[in-house]
Parts: sequence; structure tokens; C-alpha cells
Amino acid sequence: MSPKHQKRSRANDAADKPPRPTEERVKRRRTSDAPNVKDTKKAKSSTSTEVVPAVETSLAVQKQQSTAPWSFSRPVGGRYSNVNPVMTQDEAYLFIGLDTAVQVFATSTSRLVRTLQMEAGQNVIGYQICPTDQEVLYIFTSGFVTKWNWDSGKRLARWEAGSRTVAVDVTTVANVDTPAAYSILVQKDGKRQVAFSALGDKKSASTIALQTGEQINTIQVAYGGRVVVACDGPRIFLGTTPSIDLENPDATQYTWREATLPVSATCFHLRESSSAKNQAPEVKGLKASETIDLVLGETGGSILIYQDILNTLFARSSDKKSSPRKLHWHRGSVNTVRWSRDGNYVISGGNESVIVLWQLDTGRKQFLPHLSSPILNVTVSPQGTSYLVQLADNSIIVLSARELQPSATVTGLQLTCEAGNKDSASRKPLSAVAALHPQHPEHLLVAVPASQQITQQGSQRTNAAVLQTFDIRSNSHISRQALARTNTTTINIGPEGSPIITPDIRNMDILHNGKWLATVDTWNPRSQDVEVLAGVGSNDSSLRPEIFLKFWKWSASSNIWELVTRIDGPHFNDNHHSTVLGLAARPLSHEFATLGADAFLRFWCPTARHRSGLKTDSSEQHLDTWKCRNAVDLTGFLGDTAVPVKQACISFSEDGSVLAVCLPSDSGANDGLVLLIDVHSCTVHYRRTGIFLGVPHSAKFLGRNLIVASMGSVTVWDTVDDVVKPAQLPDQTNAKSGIPPLIAVNSRTQTLAIASRGADSTNGKKRRKAHYHFRIYDVPSMELVFQETLSSCPLALLSDVYSGDYIIIDSMACVLRLGCLEKASQKNVQSSEVTSHLNSGLASIFSQGTERAPVQAIEGDYSSAQTKGLASVFGDTPSFSLPSMGVLFRNVVQTLGSS
Repeated sequence: MSPKHQKRSRANDAADKPPRPTEERVKRRRTSDAPNVKDTKKAKSSTSTEVVPAVETSLAVQKQQSTAPWSFSRPVGGRYSNVNPVMTQDEAYLFIGLDTAVQVFATSTSRLVRTLQMEAGQNVIGYQICPTDQEVLYIFTSGFVTKWNWDSGKRLARWEAGSRTVAVDVTTVANVDTPAAYSILVQKDGKRQVAFSALGDKKSASTIALQTGEQINTIQVAYGGRVVVACDGPRIFLGTTPSIDLENPDATQYTWREATLPVSATCFHLRESSSAKNQAPEVKGLKASETIDLVLGETGGSILIYQDILNTLFARSSDKKSSPRKLHWHRGSVNTVRWSRDGNYVISGGNESVIVLWQLDTGRKQFLPHLSSPILNVTVSPQGTSYLVQLADNSIIVLSARELQPSATVTGLQLTCEAGNKDSASRKPLSAVAALHPQHPEHLLVAVPASQQITQQGSQRTNAAVLQTFDIRSNSHISRQALARTNTTTINIGPEGSPIITPDIRNMDILHNGKWLATVDTWNPRSQDVEVLAGVGSNDSSLRPEIFLKFWKWSASSNIWELVTRIDGPHFNDNHHSTVLGLAARPLSHEFATLGADAFLRFWCPTARHRSGLKTDSSEQHLDTWKCRNAVDLTGFLGDTAVPVKQACISFSEDGSVLAVCLPSDSGANDGLVLLIDVHSCTVHYRRTGIFLGVPHSAKFLGRNLIVASMGSVTVWDTVDDVVKPAQLPDQTNAKSGIPPLIAVNSRTQTLAIASRGADSTNGKKRRKAHYHFRIYDVPSMELVFQETLSSCPLALLSDVYSGDYIIIDSMACVLRLGCLEKASQKNVQSSEVTSHLNSGLASIFSQGTERAPVQAIEGDYSSAQTKGLASVFGDTPSFSLPSMGVLFRNVVQTLGSS
């Protein structure tokens, strides 16, 4: 044991300080006979506190992992990849690609039918339905090709691609039943190749058709592979061949041409057309009536149309080259462009959230404006009756080509998509504001942006102003609702071209009965917009952020959260709004608590709104306004620390009688300060320092233990025995990273979950990739019972109190569920209790006149609401006057579903 972990001899010292992240750690020799946590815990002294070190031997960790009953379930959600979605020939099913999977949706119901999961480490870069067999789907990853029967979800074949693939297209070769795949491969020396191979039941050798040093990244084929077009932006490559022999691919020779474009292309699309003109002698291999039309979009916002590119753009003689037709409406770069099936229209989309349909004969434009986000892809369905529109907010819309009305919508988890690579050191991971519904733990409530912003550099983080409800059990979107001012259907660009900023949801919590929701949104004006007011005075309120505390009530009739009360500036200092640092719902009560940067703690409770001249008779119906019932001044505990407070956190105990406030300490040692507040009397009951180091980030109560997470450390404080136990974190997690760990606790399993988010580090010329670790500790013994390395940065860590599972939301919009197998029997018992409760309720409806003992409800509010709803269905109507059984059954189902 290192010297800083030794027990103090003075009994009046509260606790040993946890190890500082910045100090050097004493190296320990990893041996098989290292001390165990239980053995260390047995050696107690007369001192009131002790520090229990975590197990650091790799052998012990491996033993714990082998016996750990924890396991991950299949992830749900995920961010849709920027690959064109495809449809079956009858347009009954829609295929959407994720990073590591392909999902199958039914277009009639927009429901997920099946998920085709790839192996770990394989990213999907393309997928196509077999032209000869509609039940076969080919999925192309960065290194493999897999053949699936998507109807049954069975993988039929899998073979290695040989090199890293960046783009692919599939076509049907004439007089051959086997389709062919044309891919762009990246070699070890950086050069790129255009290769084609047959797609059968086994691997076939790829034939190189072109090798170039240019960074080509898109490819499309026409006329059964006799025409291949590849592009790298400023240049376009055209390959033609008279015929293709897949049995003897070496006999297939392509003639390649290169043309320099007048613009930098961002997207292009080919169309096979017919022409009566004779082709030039240099274009051999195609019939005289076969021509290729090309439309491309560029970074400046214009669209170029080349008719018969074989004889115009790629003509050897400059006299035959003609200028393209130019169309221009988009302000920014064109993200996608498509020909219609008949060739009379061109469909384009960009960052303006508007679909533009260009009628080529008349030059007229038709607009579909006010979409929720910028447009990434537009694909025409096989029959040409629908447009598949992929938006930047992780949603896909199926539009009718005639009415431009949506016939199906698929919406994923719409978390913020940040710019740059997910492992880039220049990007700081952010936390997501999320919560599980207390009455429906399968419903995830998460704050998401109203619209994603896309610039030339990529996606940028936008403020979260919308509440999304997502079902993590069925992997389906439920609803969206704006919680703050949004600019979805208005122009979101100012006169100077700067984006209009929306408010950001910083805090959110929900009461135990699921009827009240509290949110805090903050809006900060741009510094350029208030430069003219800088001379008025530094205390001018217009230079300060606008902060609103809102209380929402769930409306069962309309299935939305209704705004009941808005508090402008719940915390204030020097006549301006102060930042709300913490928001917490009090368990088993109708109260919320907020902690502001003004060092004031406020308790909010509902009250009746009295209207002049109106009588009140029902107490529950009048809980329609909220007020502050008490405020606690904490400035006296900060000492010389200047107000406002920059960082703090709060947490209620499980019974709601105590509120813990974690503040930066006033001592020079920077030891954390914890205040225990008596909720009933609103007084400080106990003051304690030395619990944590640095700035607190979050705190959770688990029985008598208070867990506090600060920058680079997590400590457990036993409030009864006054014992502090630090949790051992990975070496990559330290205060220098500037990224605090995420914590969650579960009373069912008596465990603590920690998701550490280490940042990238640069050591000389080498950059180490960021590592994200997830660990679970048994709180009574502080033993490490499970650990795993995550592939993506965790943004939120939640706990399901009913099942004992942990929910992780990562930066790729994936939701991971980690469950304990030992608690499976408890889950079954709980489900049987709920079933018996519902059965007893239904039995009491149809067995009138029979007296039964009252059944104790699991949730009183839920049971009362259910009884009232069923009473409205049946009432006191005699049996001979009741409507038909079909109508009764429908009313019962609607009532139980709404309650």
C-alpha cells in the first residue's frame, strides 16, 4: 500500500483523501498472490474512516470476468450510413444501412422487420438486392462480401474482398445469371483500383479494370457493366468495353478516358438513354442507339447536365465537345442529384432542407420545402412511383412521386452528429441529456436537435431543443416534441449568413409517476450580435444568457407534454439570469430541486392556480402551476470562492428525505465539499470535505452510500460509517483529459457502473486512439465484477430500476443494454405480479356484485387512473344496454393504453 493510502493516526480526521489524478502512482508488481479486496476490507482499525483500494491485478480481473453474470444485448438504434437506401422490386420492403448492420423495414407500416448484423469491426459501405433473386441481398463491408437471404435472416455465403473497399455498384451482365460487383479498392501504397468480380455462392477472383493514383471515391455502372464511370471530384473517368465475360474475366478489356470537369463534383448520376444519332468511331462496344446522360452537382450549388457524354464530354475532338446545361438554385453544395425514371426531371437536394424538382423541358422548378434537416440522399424507387429521401437527422422519408406526400417514415435515434472523425483529438465528447420513463422503462427520453446543421467541413453540433421518445425494446421511434424555440419551418440563416441559434436543453428530469417533467433550456446570443451593446455596460441583461425552467404535464388524451409553468430566470445574480447547474426530481414526491450558479438551492412544488370567480372542487385538477416553496443560501459555505459557482451537482436520497449538494471546496487543497440538506426543514444537516477531488460532475445515492464523480475520479462515501472508498479507474482517465466519467447506480443489483471517456493523447509524432472503458463495481465490497472496452464514446449512462440493467448511449446513436443474468428470475417474478394485477382488474369489471379484497397497486396513480378510465367505459349501465362486444373491447384497449 502506497504512503498516501495509509491510515491516519488521528481519529478526528474525516477520511483519507482519494489519490490525486495528477500525482504519480506507485508501480505495483502484478502477481498471482496479490491481496484481494475482501481480505483488505477485513483489516479494520479503530479509525472512523478507511480507504479501500480497488483490485489492480490482471489475474483477478480475468477471474472476475470469467464468472461475471453480466452480458450485453444486441445494440439498438444506430446512425444511418450515408449510403443510398434500396427497395425491393415490388416496393414492399425498404433496406437501410447502419455502420455495422442493415435493417429491413416494411414500407406499409414503417416497422422494423429484421436486422442483418455484421461481425465486429466490419463497416457497411454498400448493399444491393440481387437483380435475379429478390430474396438475396449482398452486403459489402470494408473487407468482406456477404450474401444473405434477407427474408429469413440467414447468411448464405461470405468471402474476403482482398483489399479495403470504399465504393461498390452491382449490375446484371447480359446472358449471365450471376450478377457482377464493381468496386473501388484501396491498395497499401495508396493507389486505387476499379475491379469487378462475379457474385455467386463462393469467392471469385477480382479482375482489375483500372489502377490510378487519383483518389476516386464514387462509381456507377451502366448497360450491364459495359460502361463504368468513376469520379474523384475535379476529374471523371469513363471505361467502356464491347462485352463482359465473367467466366474468363481476363479477356474483358476496358478502354478508359479521363476528363477534367469545370467544377468540383460532389455527386453524380447516370441515365441510360437512346438516340438515333450514329456514334463516333472512337466509341466502340455500344450500339448506335445507346447513349449515356450525366447529371452532377458541385460544391458551388450548381447542377451540370451532359447529354450523351460518350460523344460530348469525352469526345476526342474539341469541336464535338459542347457546354453542359447549367441549373442553379442551391446556396451551398449539392449533396445529391438524381434522374427521374423517364428522364424528364432532375431531383436535387442540399443543406437548405428543400427538395428541388427540375422540369427539363420547360425549365420550371418545383419545391418541397421545410423538411426537418438537410438532405443527404435521394433515390428513385424501382417502379419510379416513390422517392427515398435520407435526411441528416437520422431519418428516411418515402415520398410519393406524384403528390410528394410521405407514405412511410423511418426515424432513428436523432442525437447530435458532430464534425470530424469520431476518434479525432480535436473534438471533445459531449454528454447527452437523457432519462428513462419511470413507468415505462423501455421508453427513452432524450433531448435532440430540431435540425442538424451541415457545413463544408461536415456536421456541426446544434443545440438540443426537441424531446424525442424512443422505444429501446422494439427499436422504434415514438414521438418528437419541441421543448424550446425552434427554427425548423423558418429560415434559420441570418442576414449575414450566420445560423440562428436555438436554445439548448441542459437539464431534464421526470417524477416517479411519469406525470411531470422539468426541463432547463439556455440561450446564449452570438457575441457578434451584441457587440453594439458592449459599451452600454457589462451588467446589461442583453449580454447575458436567457434561462428558463419549464414544468410539463403529461396529457394522456393528446399523448404530449403540455407546458404548465415557465419560470424566467429561476436563479439570478446582479439582475441577470444565472446558470442552472443541477436539476433533480425528488423520489416519491411531487417536487423538483434546482441548484444555480448563484449558490442558491431552490425547491419547487405544484400548487393550485386560483382564478377569480371560479370555484374549485378537485385537488388533483388544480395542480397546474409551480412555485418555489423554499430557498437555501449556500454562499456561506463557499468561503472566499467567488460567486457564481462554475460547476456543482445535486442528488436526492432514495427515500427523498436528504439532498446532497457537491460543491468545489474553499480550501487550498481543492478537496470537494459535500452538504447534506434536510429536505423537510430545508437546512444544512451535515458538512463534509475530502470526499472527492477537483470539480464535481455528477452524484448518485445508493442506499446509505453517496457516489460522486469528479474530473478523473469516482469515490463512494458511506454516510453512516463515514468511510470513503475510491473506485479504481483506467489509466487513460485522468484530470488532464478534461472529460469526466459517467456514473449510474442500481438498487436492485447494488452495483455502480462507470463509463470512463479518455481522450486522445499525442506522444511525439504518434497519436494514441481514444479508449472508452465500462466497469461495474459491487458497492458493498467495491469489487470489480465486470469490465469492457467500448468502441464508441459513451454520451449517457442510465439505470433501469425495474430490471437492474444499465443503458449506454454512445456517440454513434447506439443504445447498449447490459443486464445481469442472476436477476432474470426477479424480472420474471415482477412480470407475473404485473400480470396478476391486470387480471384482477379485468376480473373486477365483468364479475359485478362479487366482493373482493382490495389489490394493492404497484403504482397508486396508475391504478387510480386506470380505474377511472374503465369506469367511464362501463359506468352504471345495465348489461342489456351495453354496446356490442367489439365496441367494448376497443374502448377497454384504448382506455388501458391511454392510462
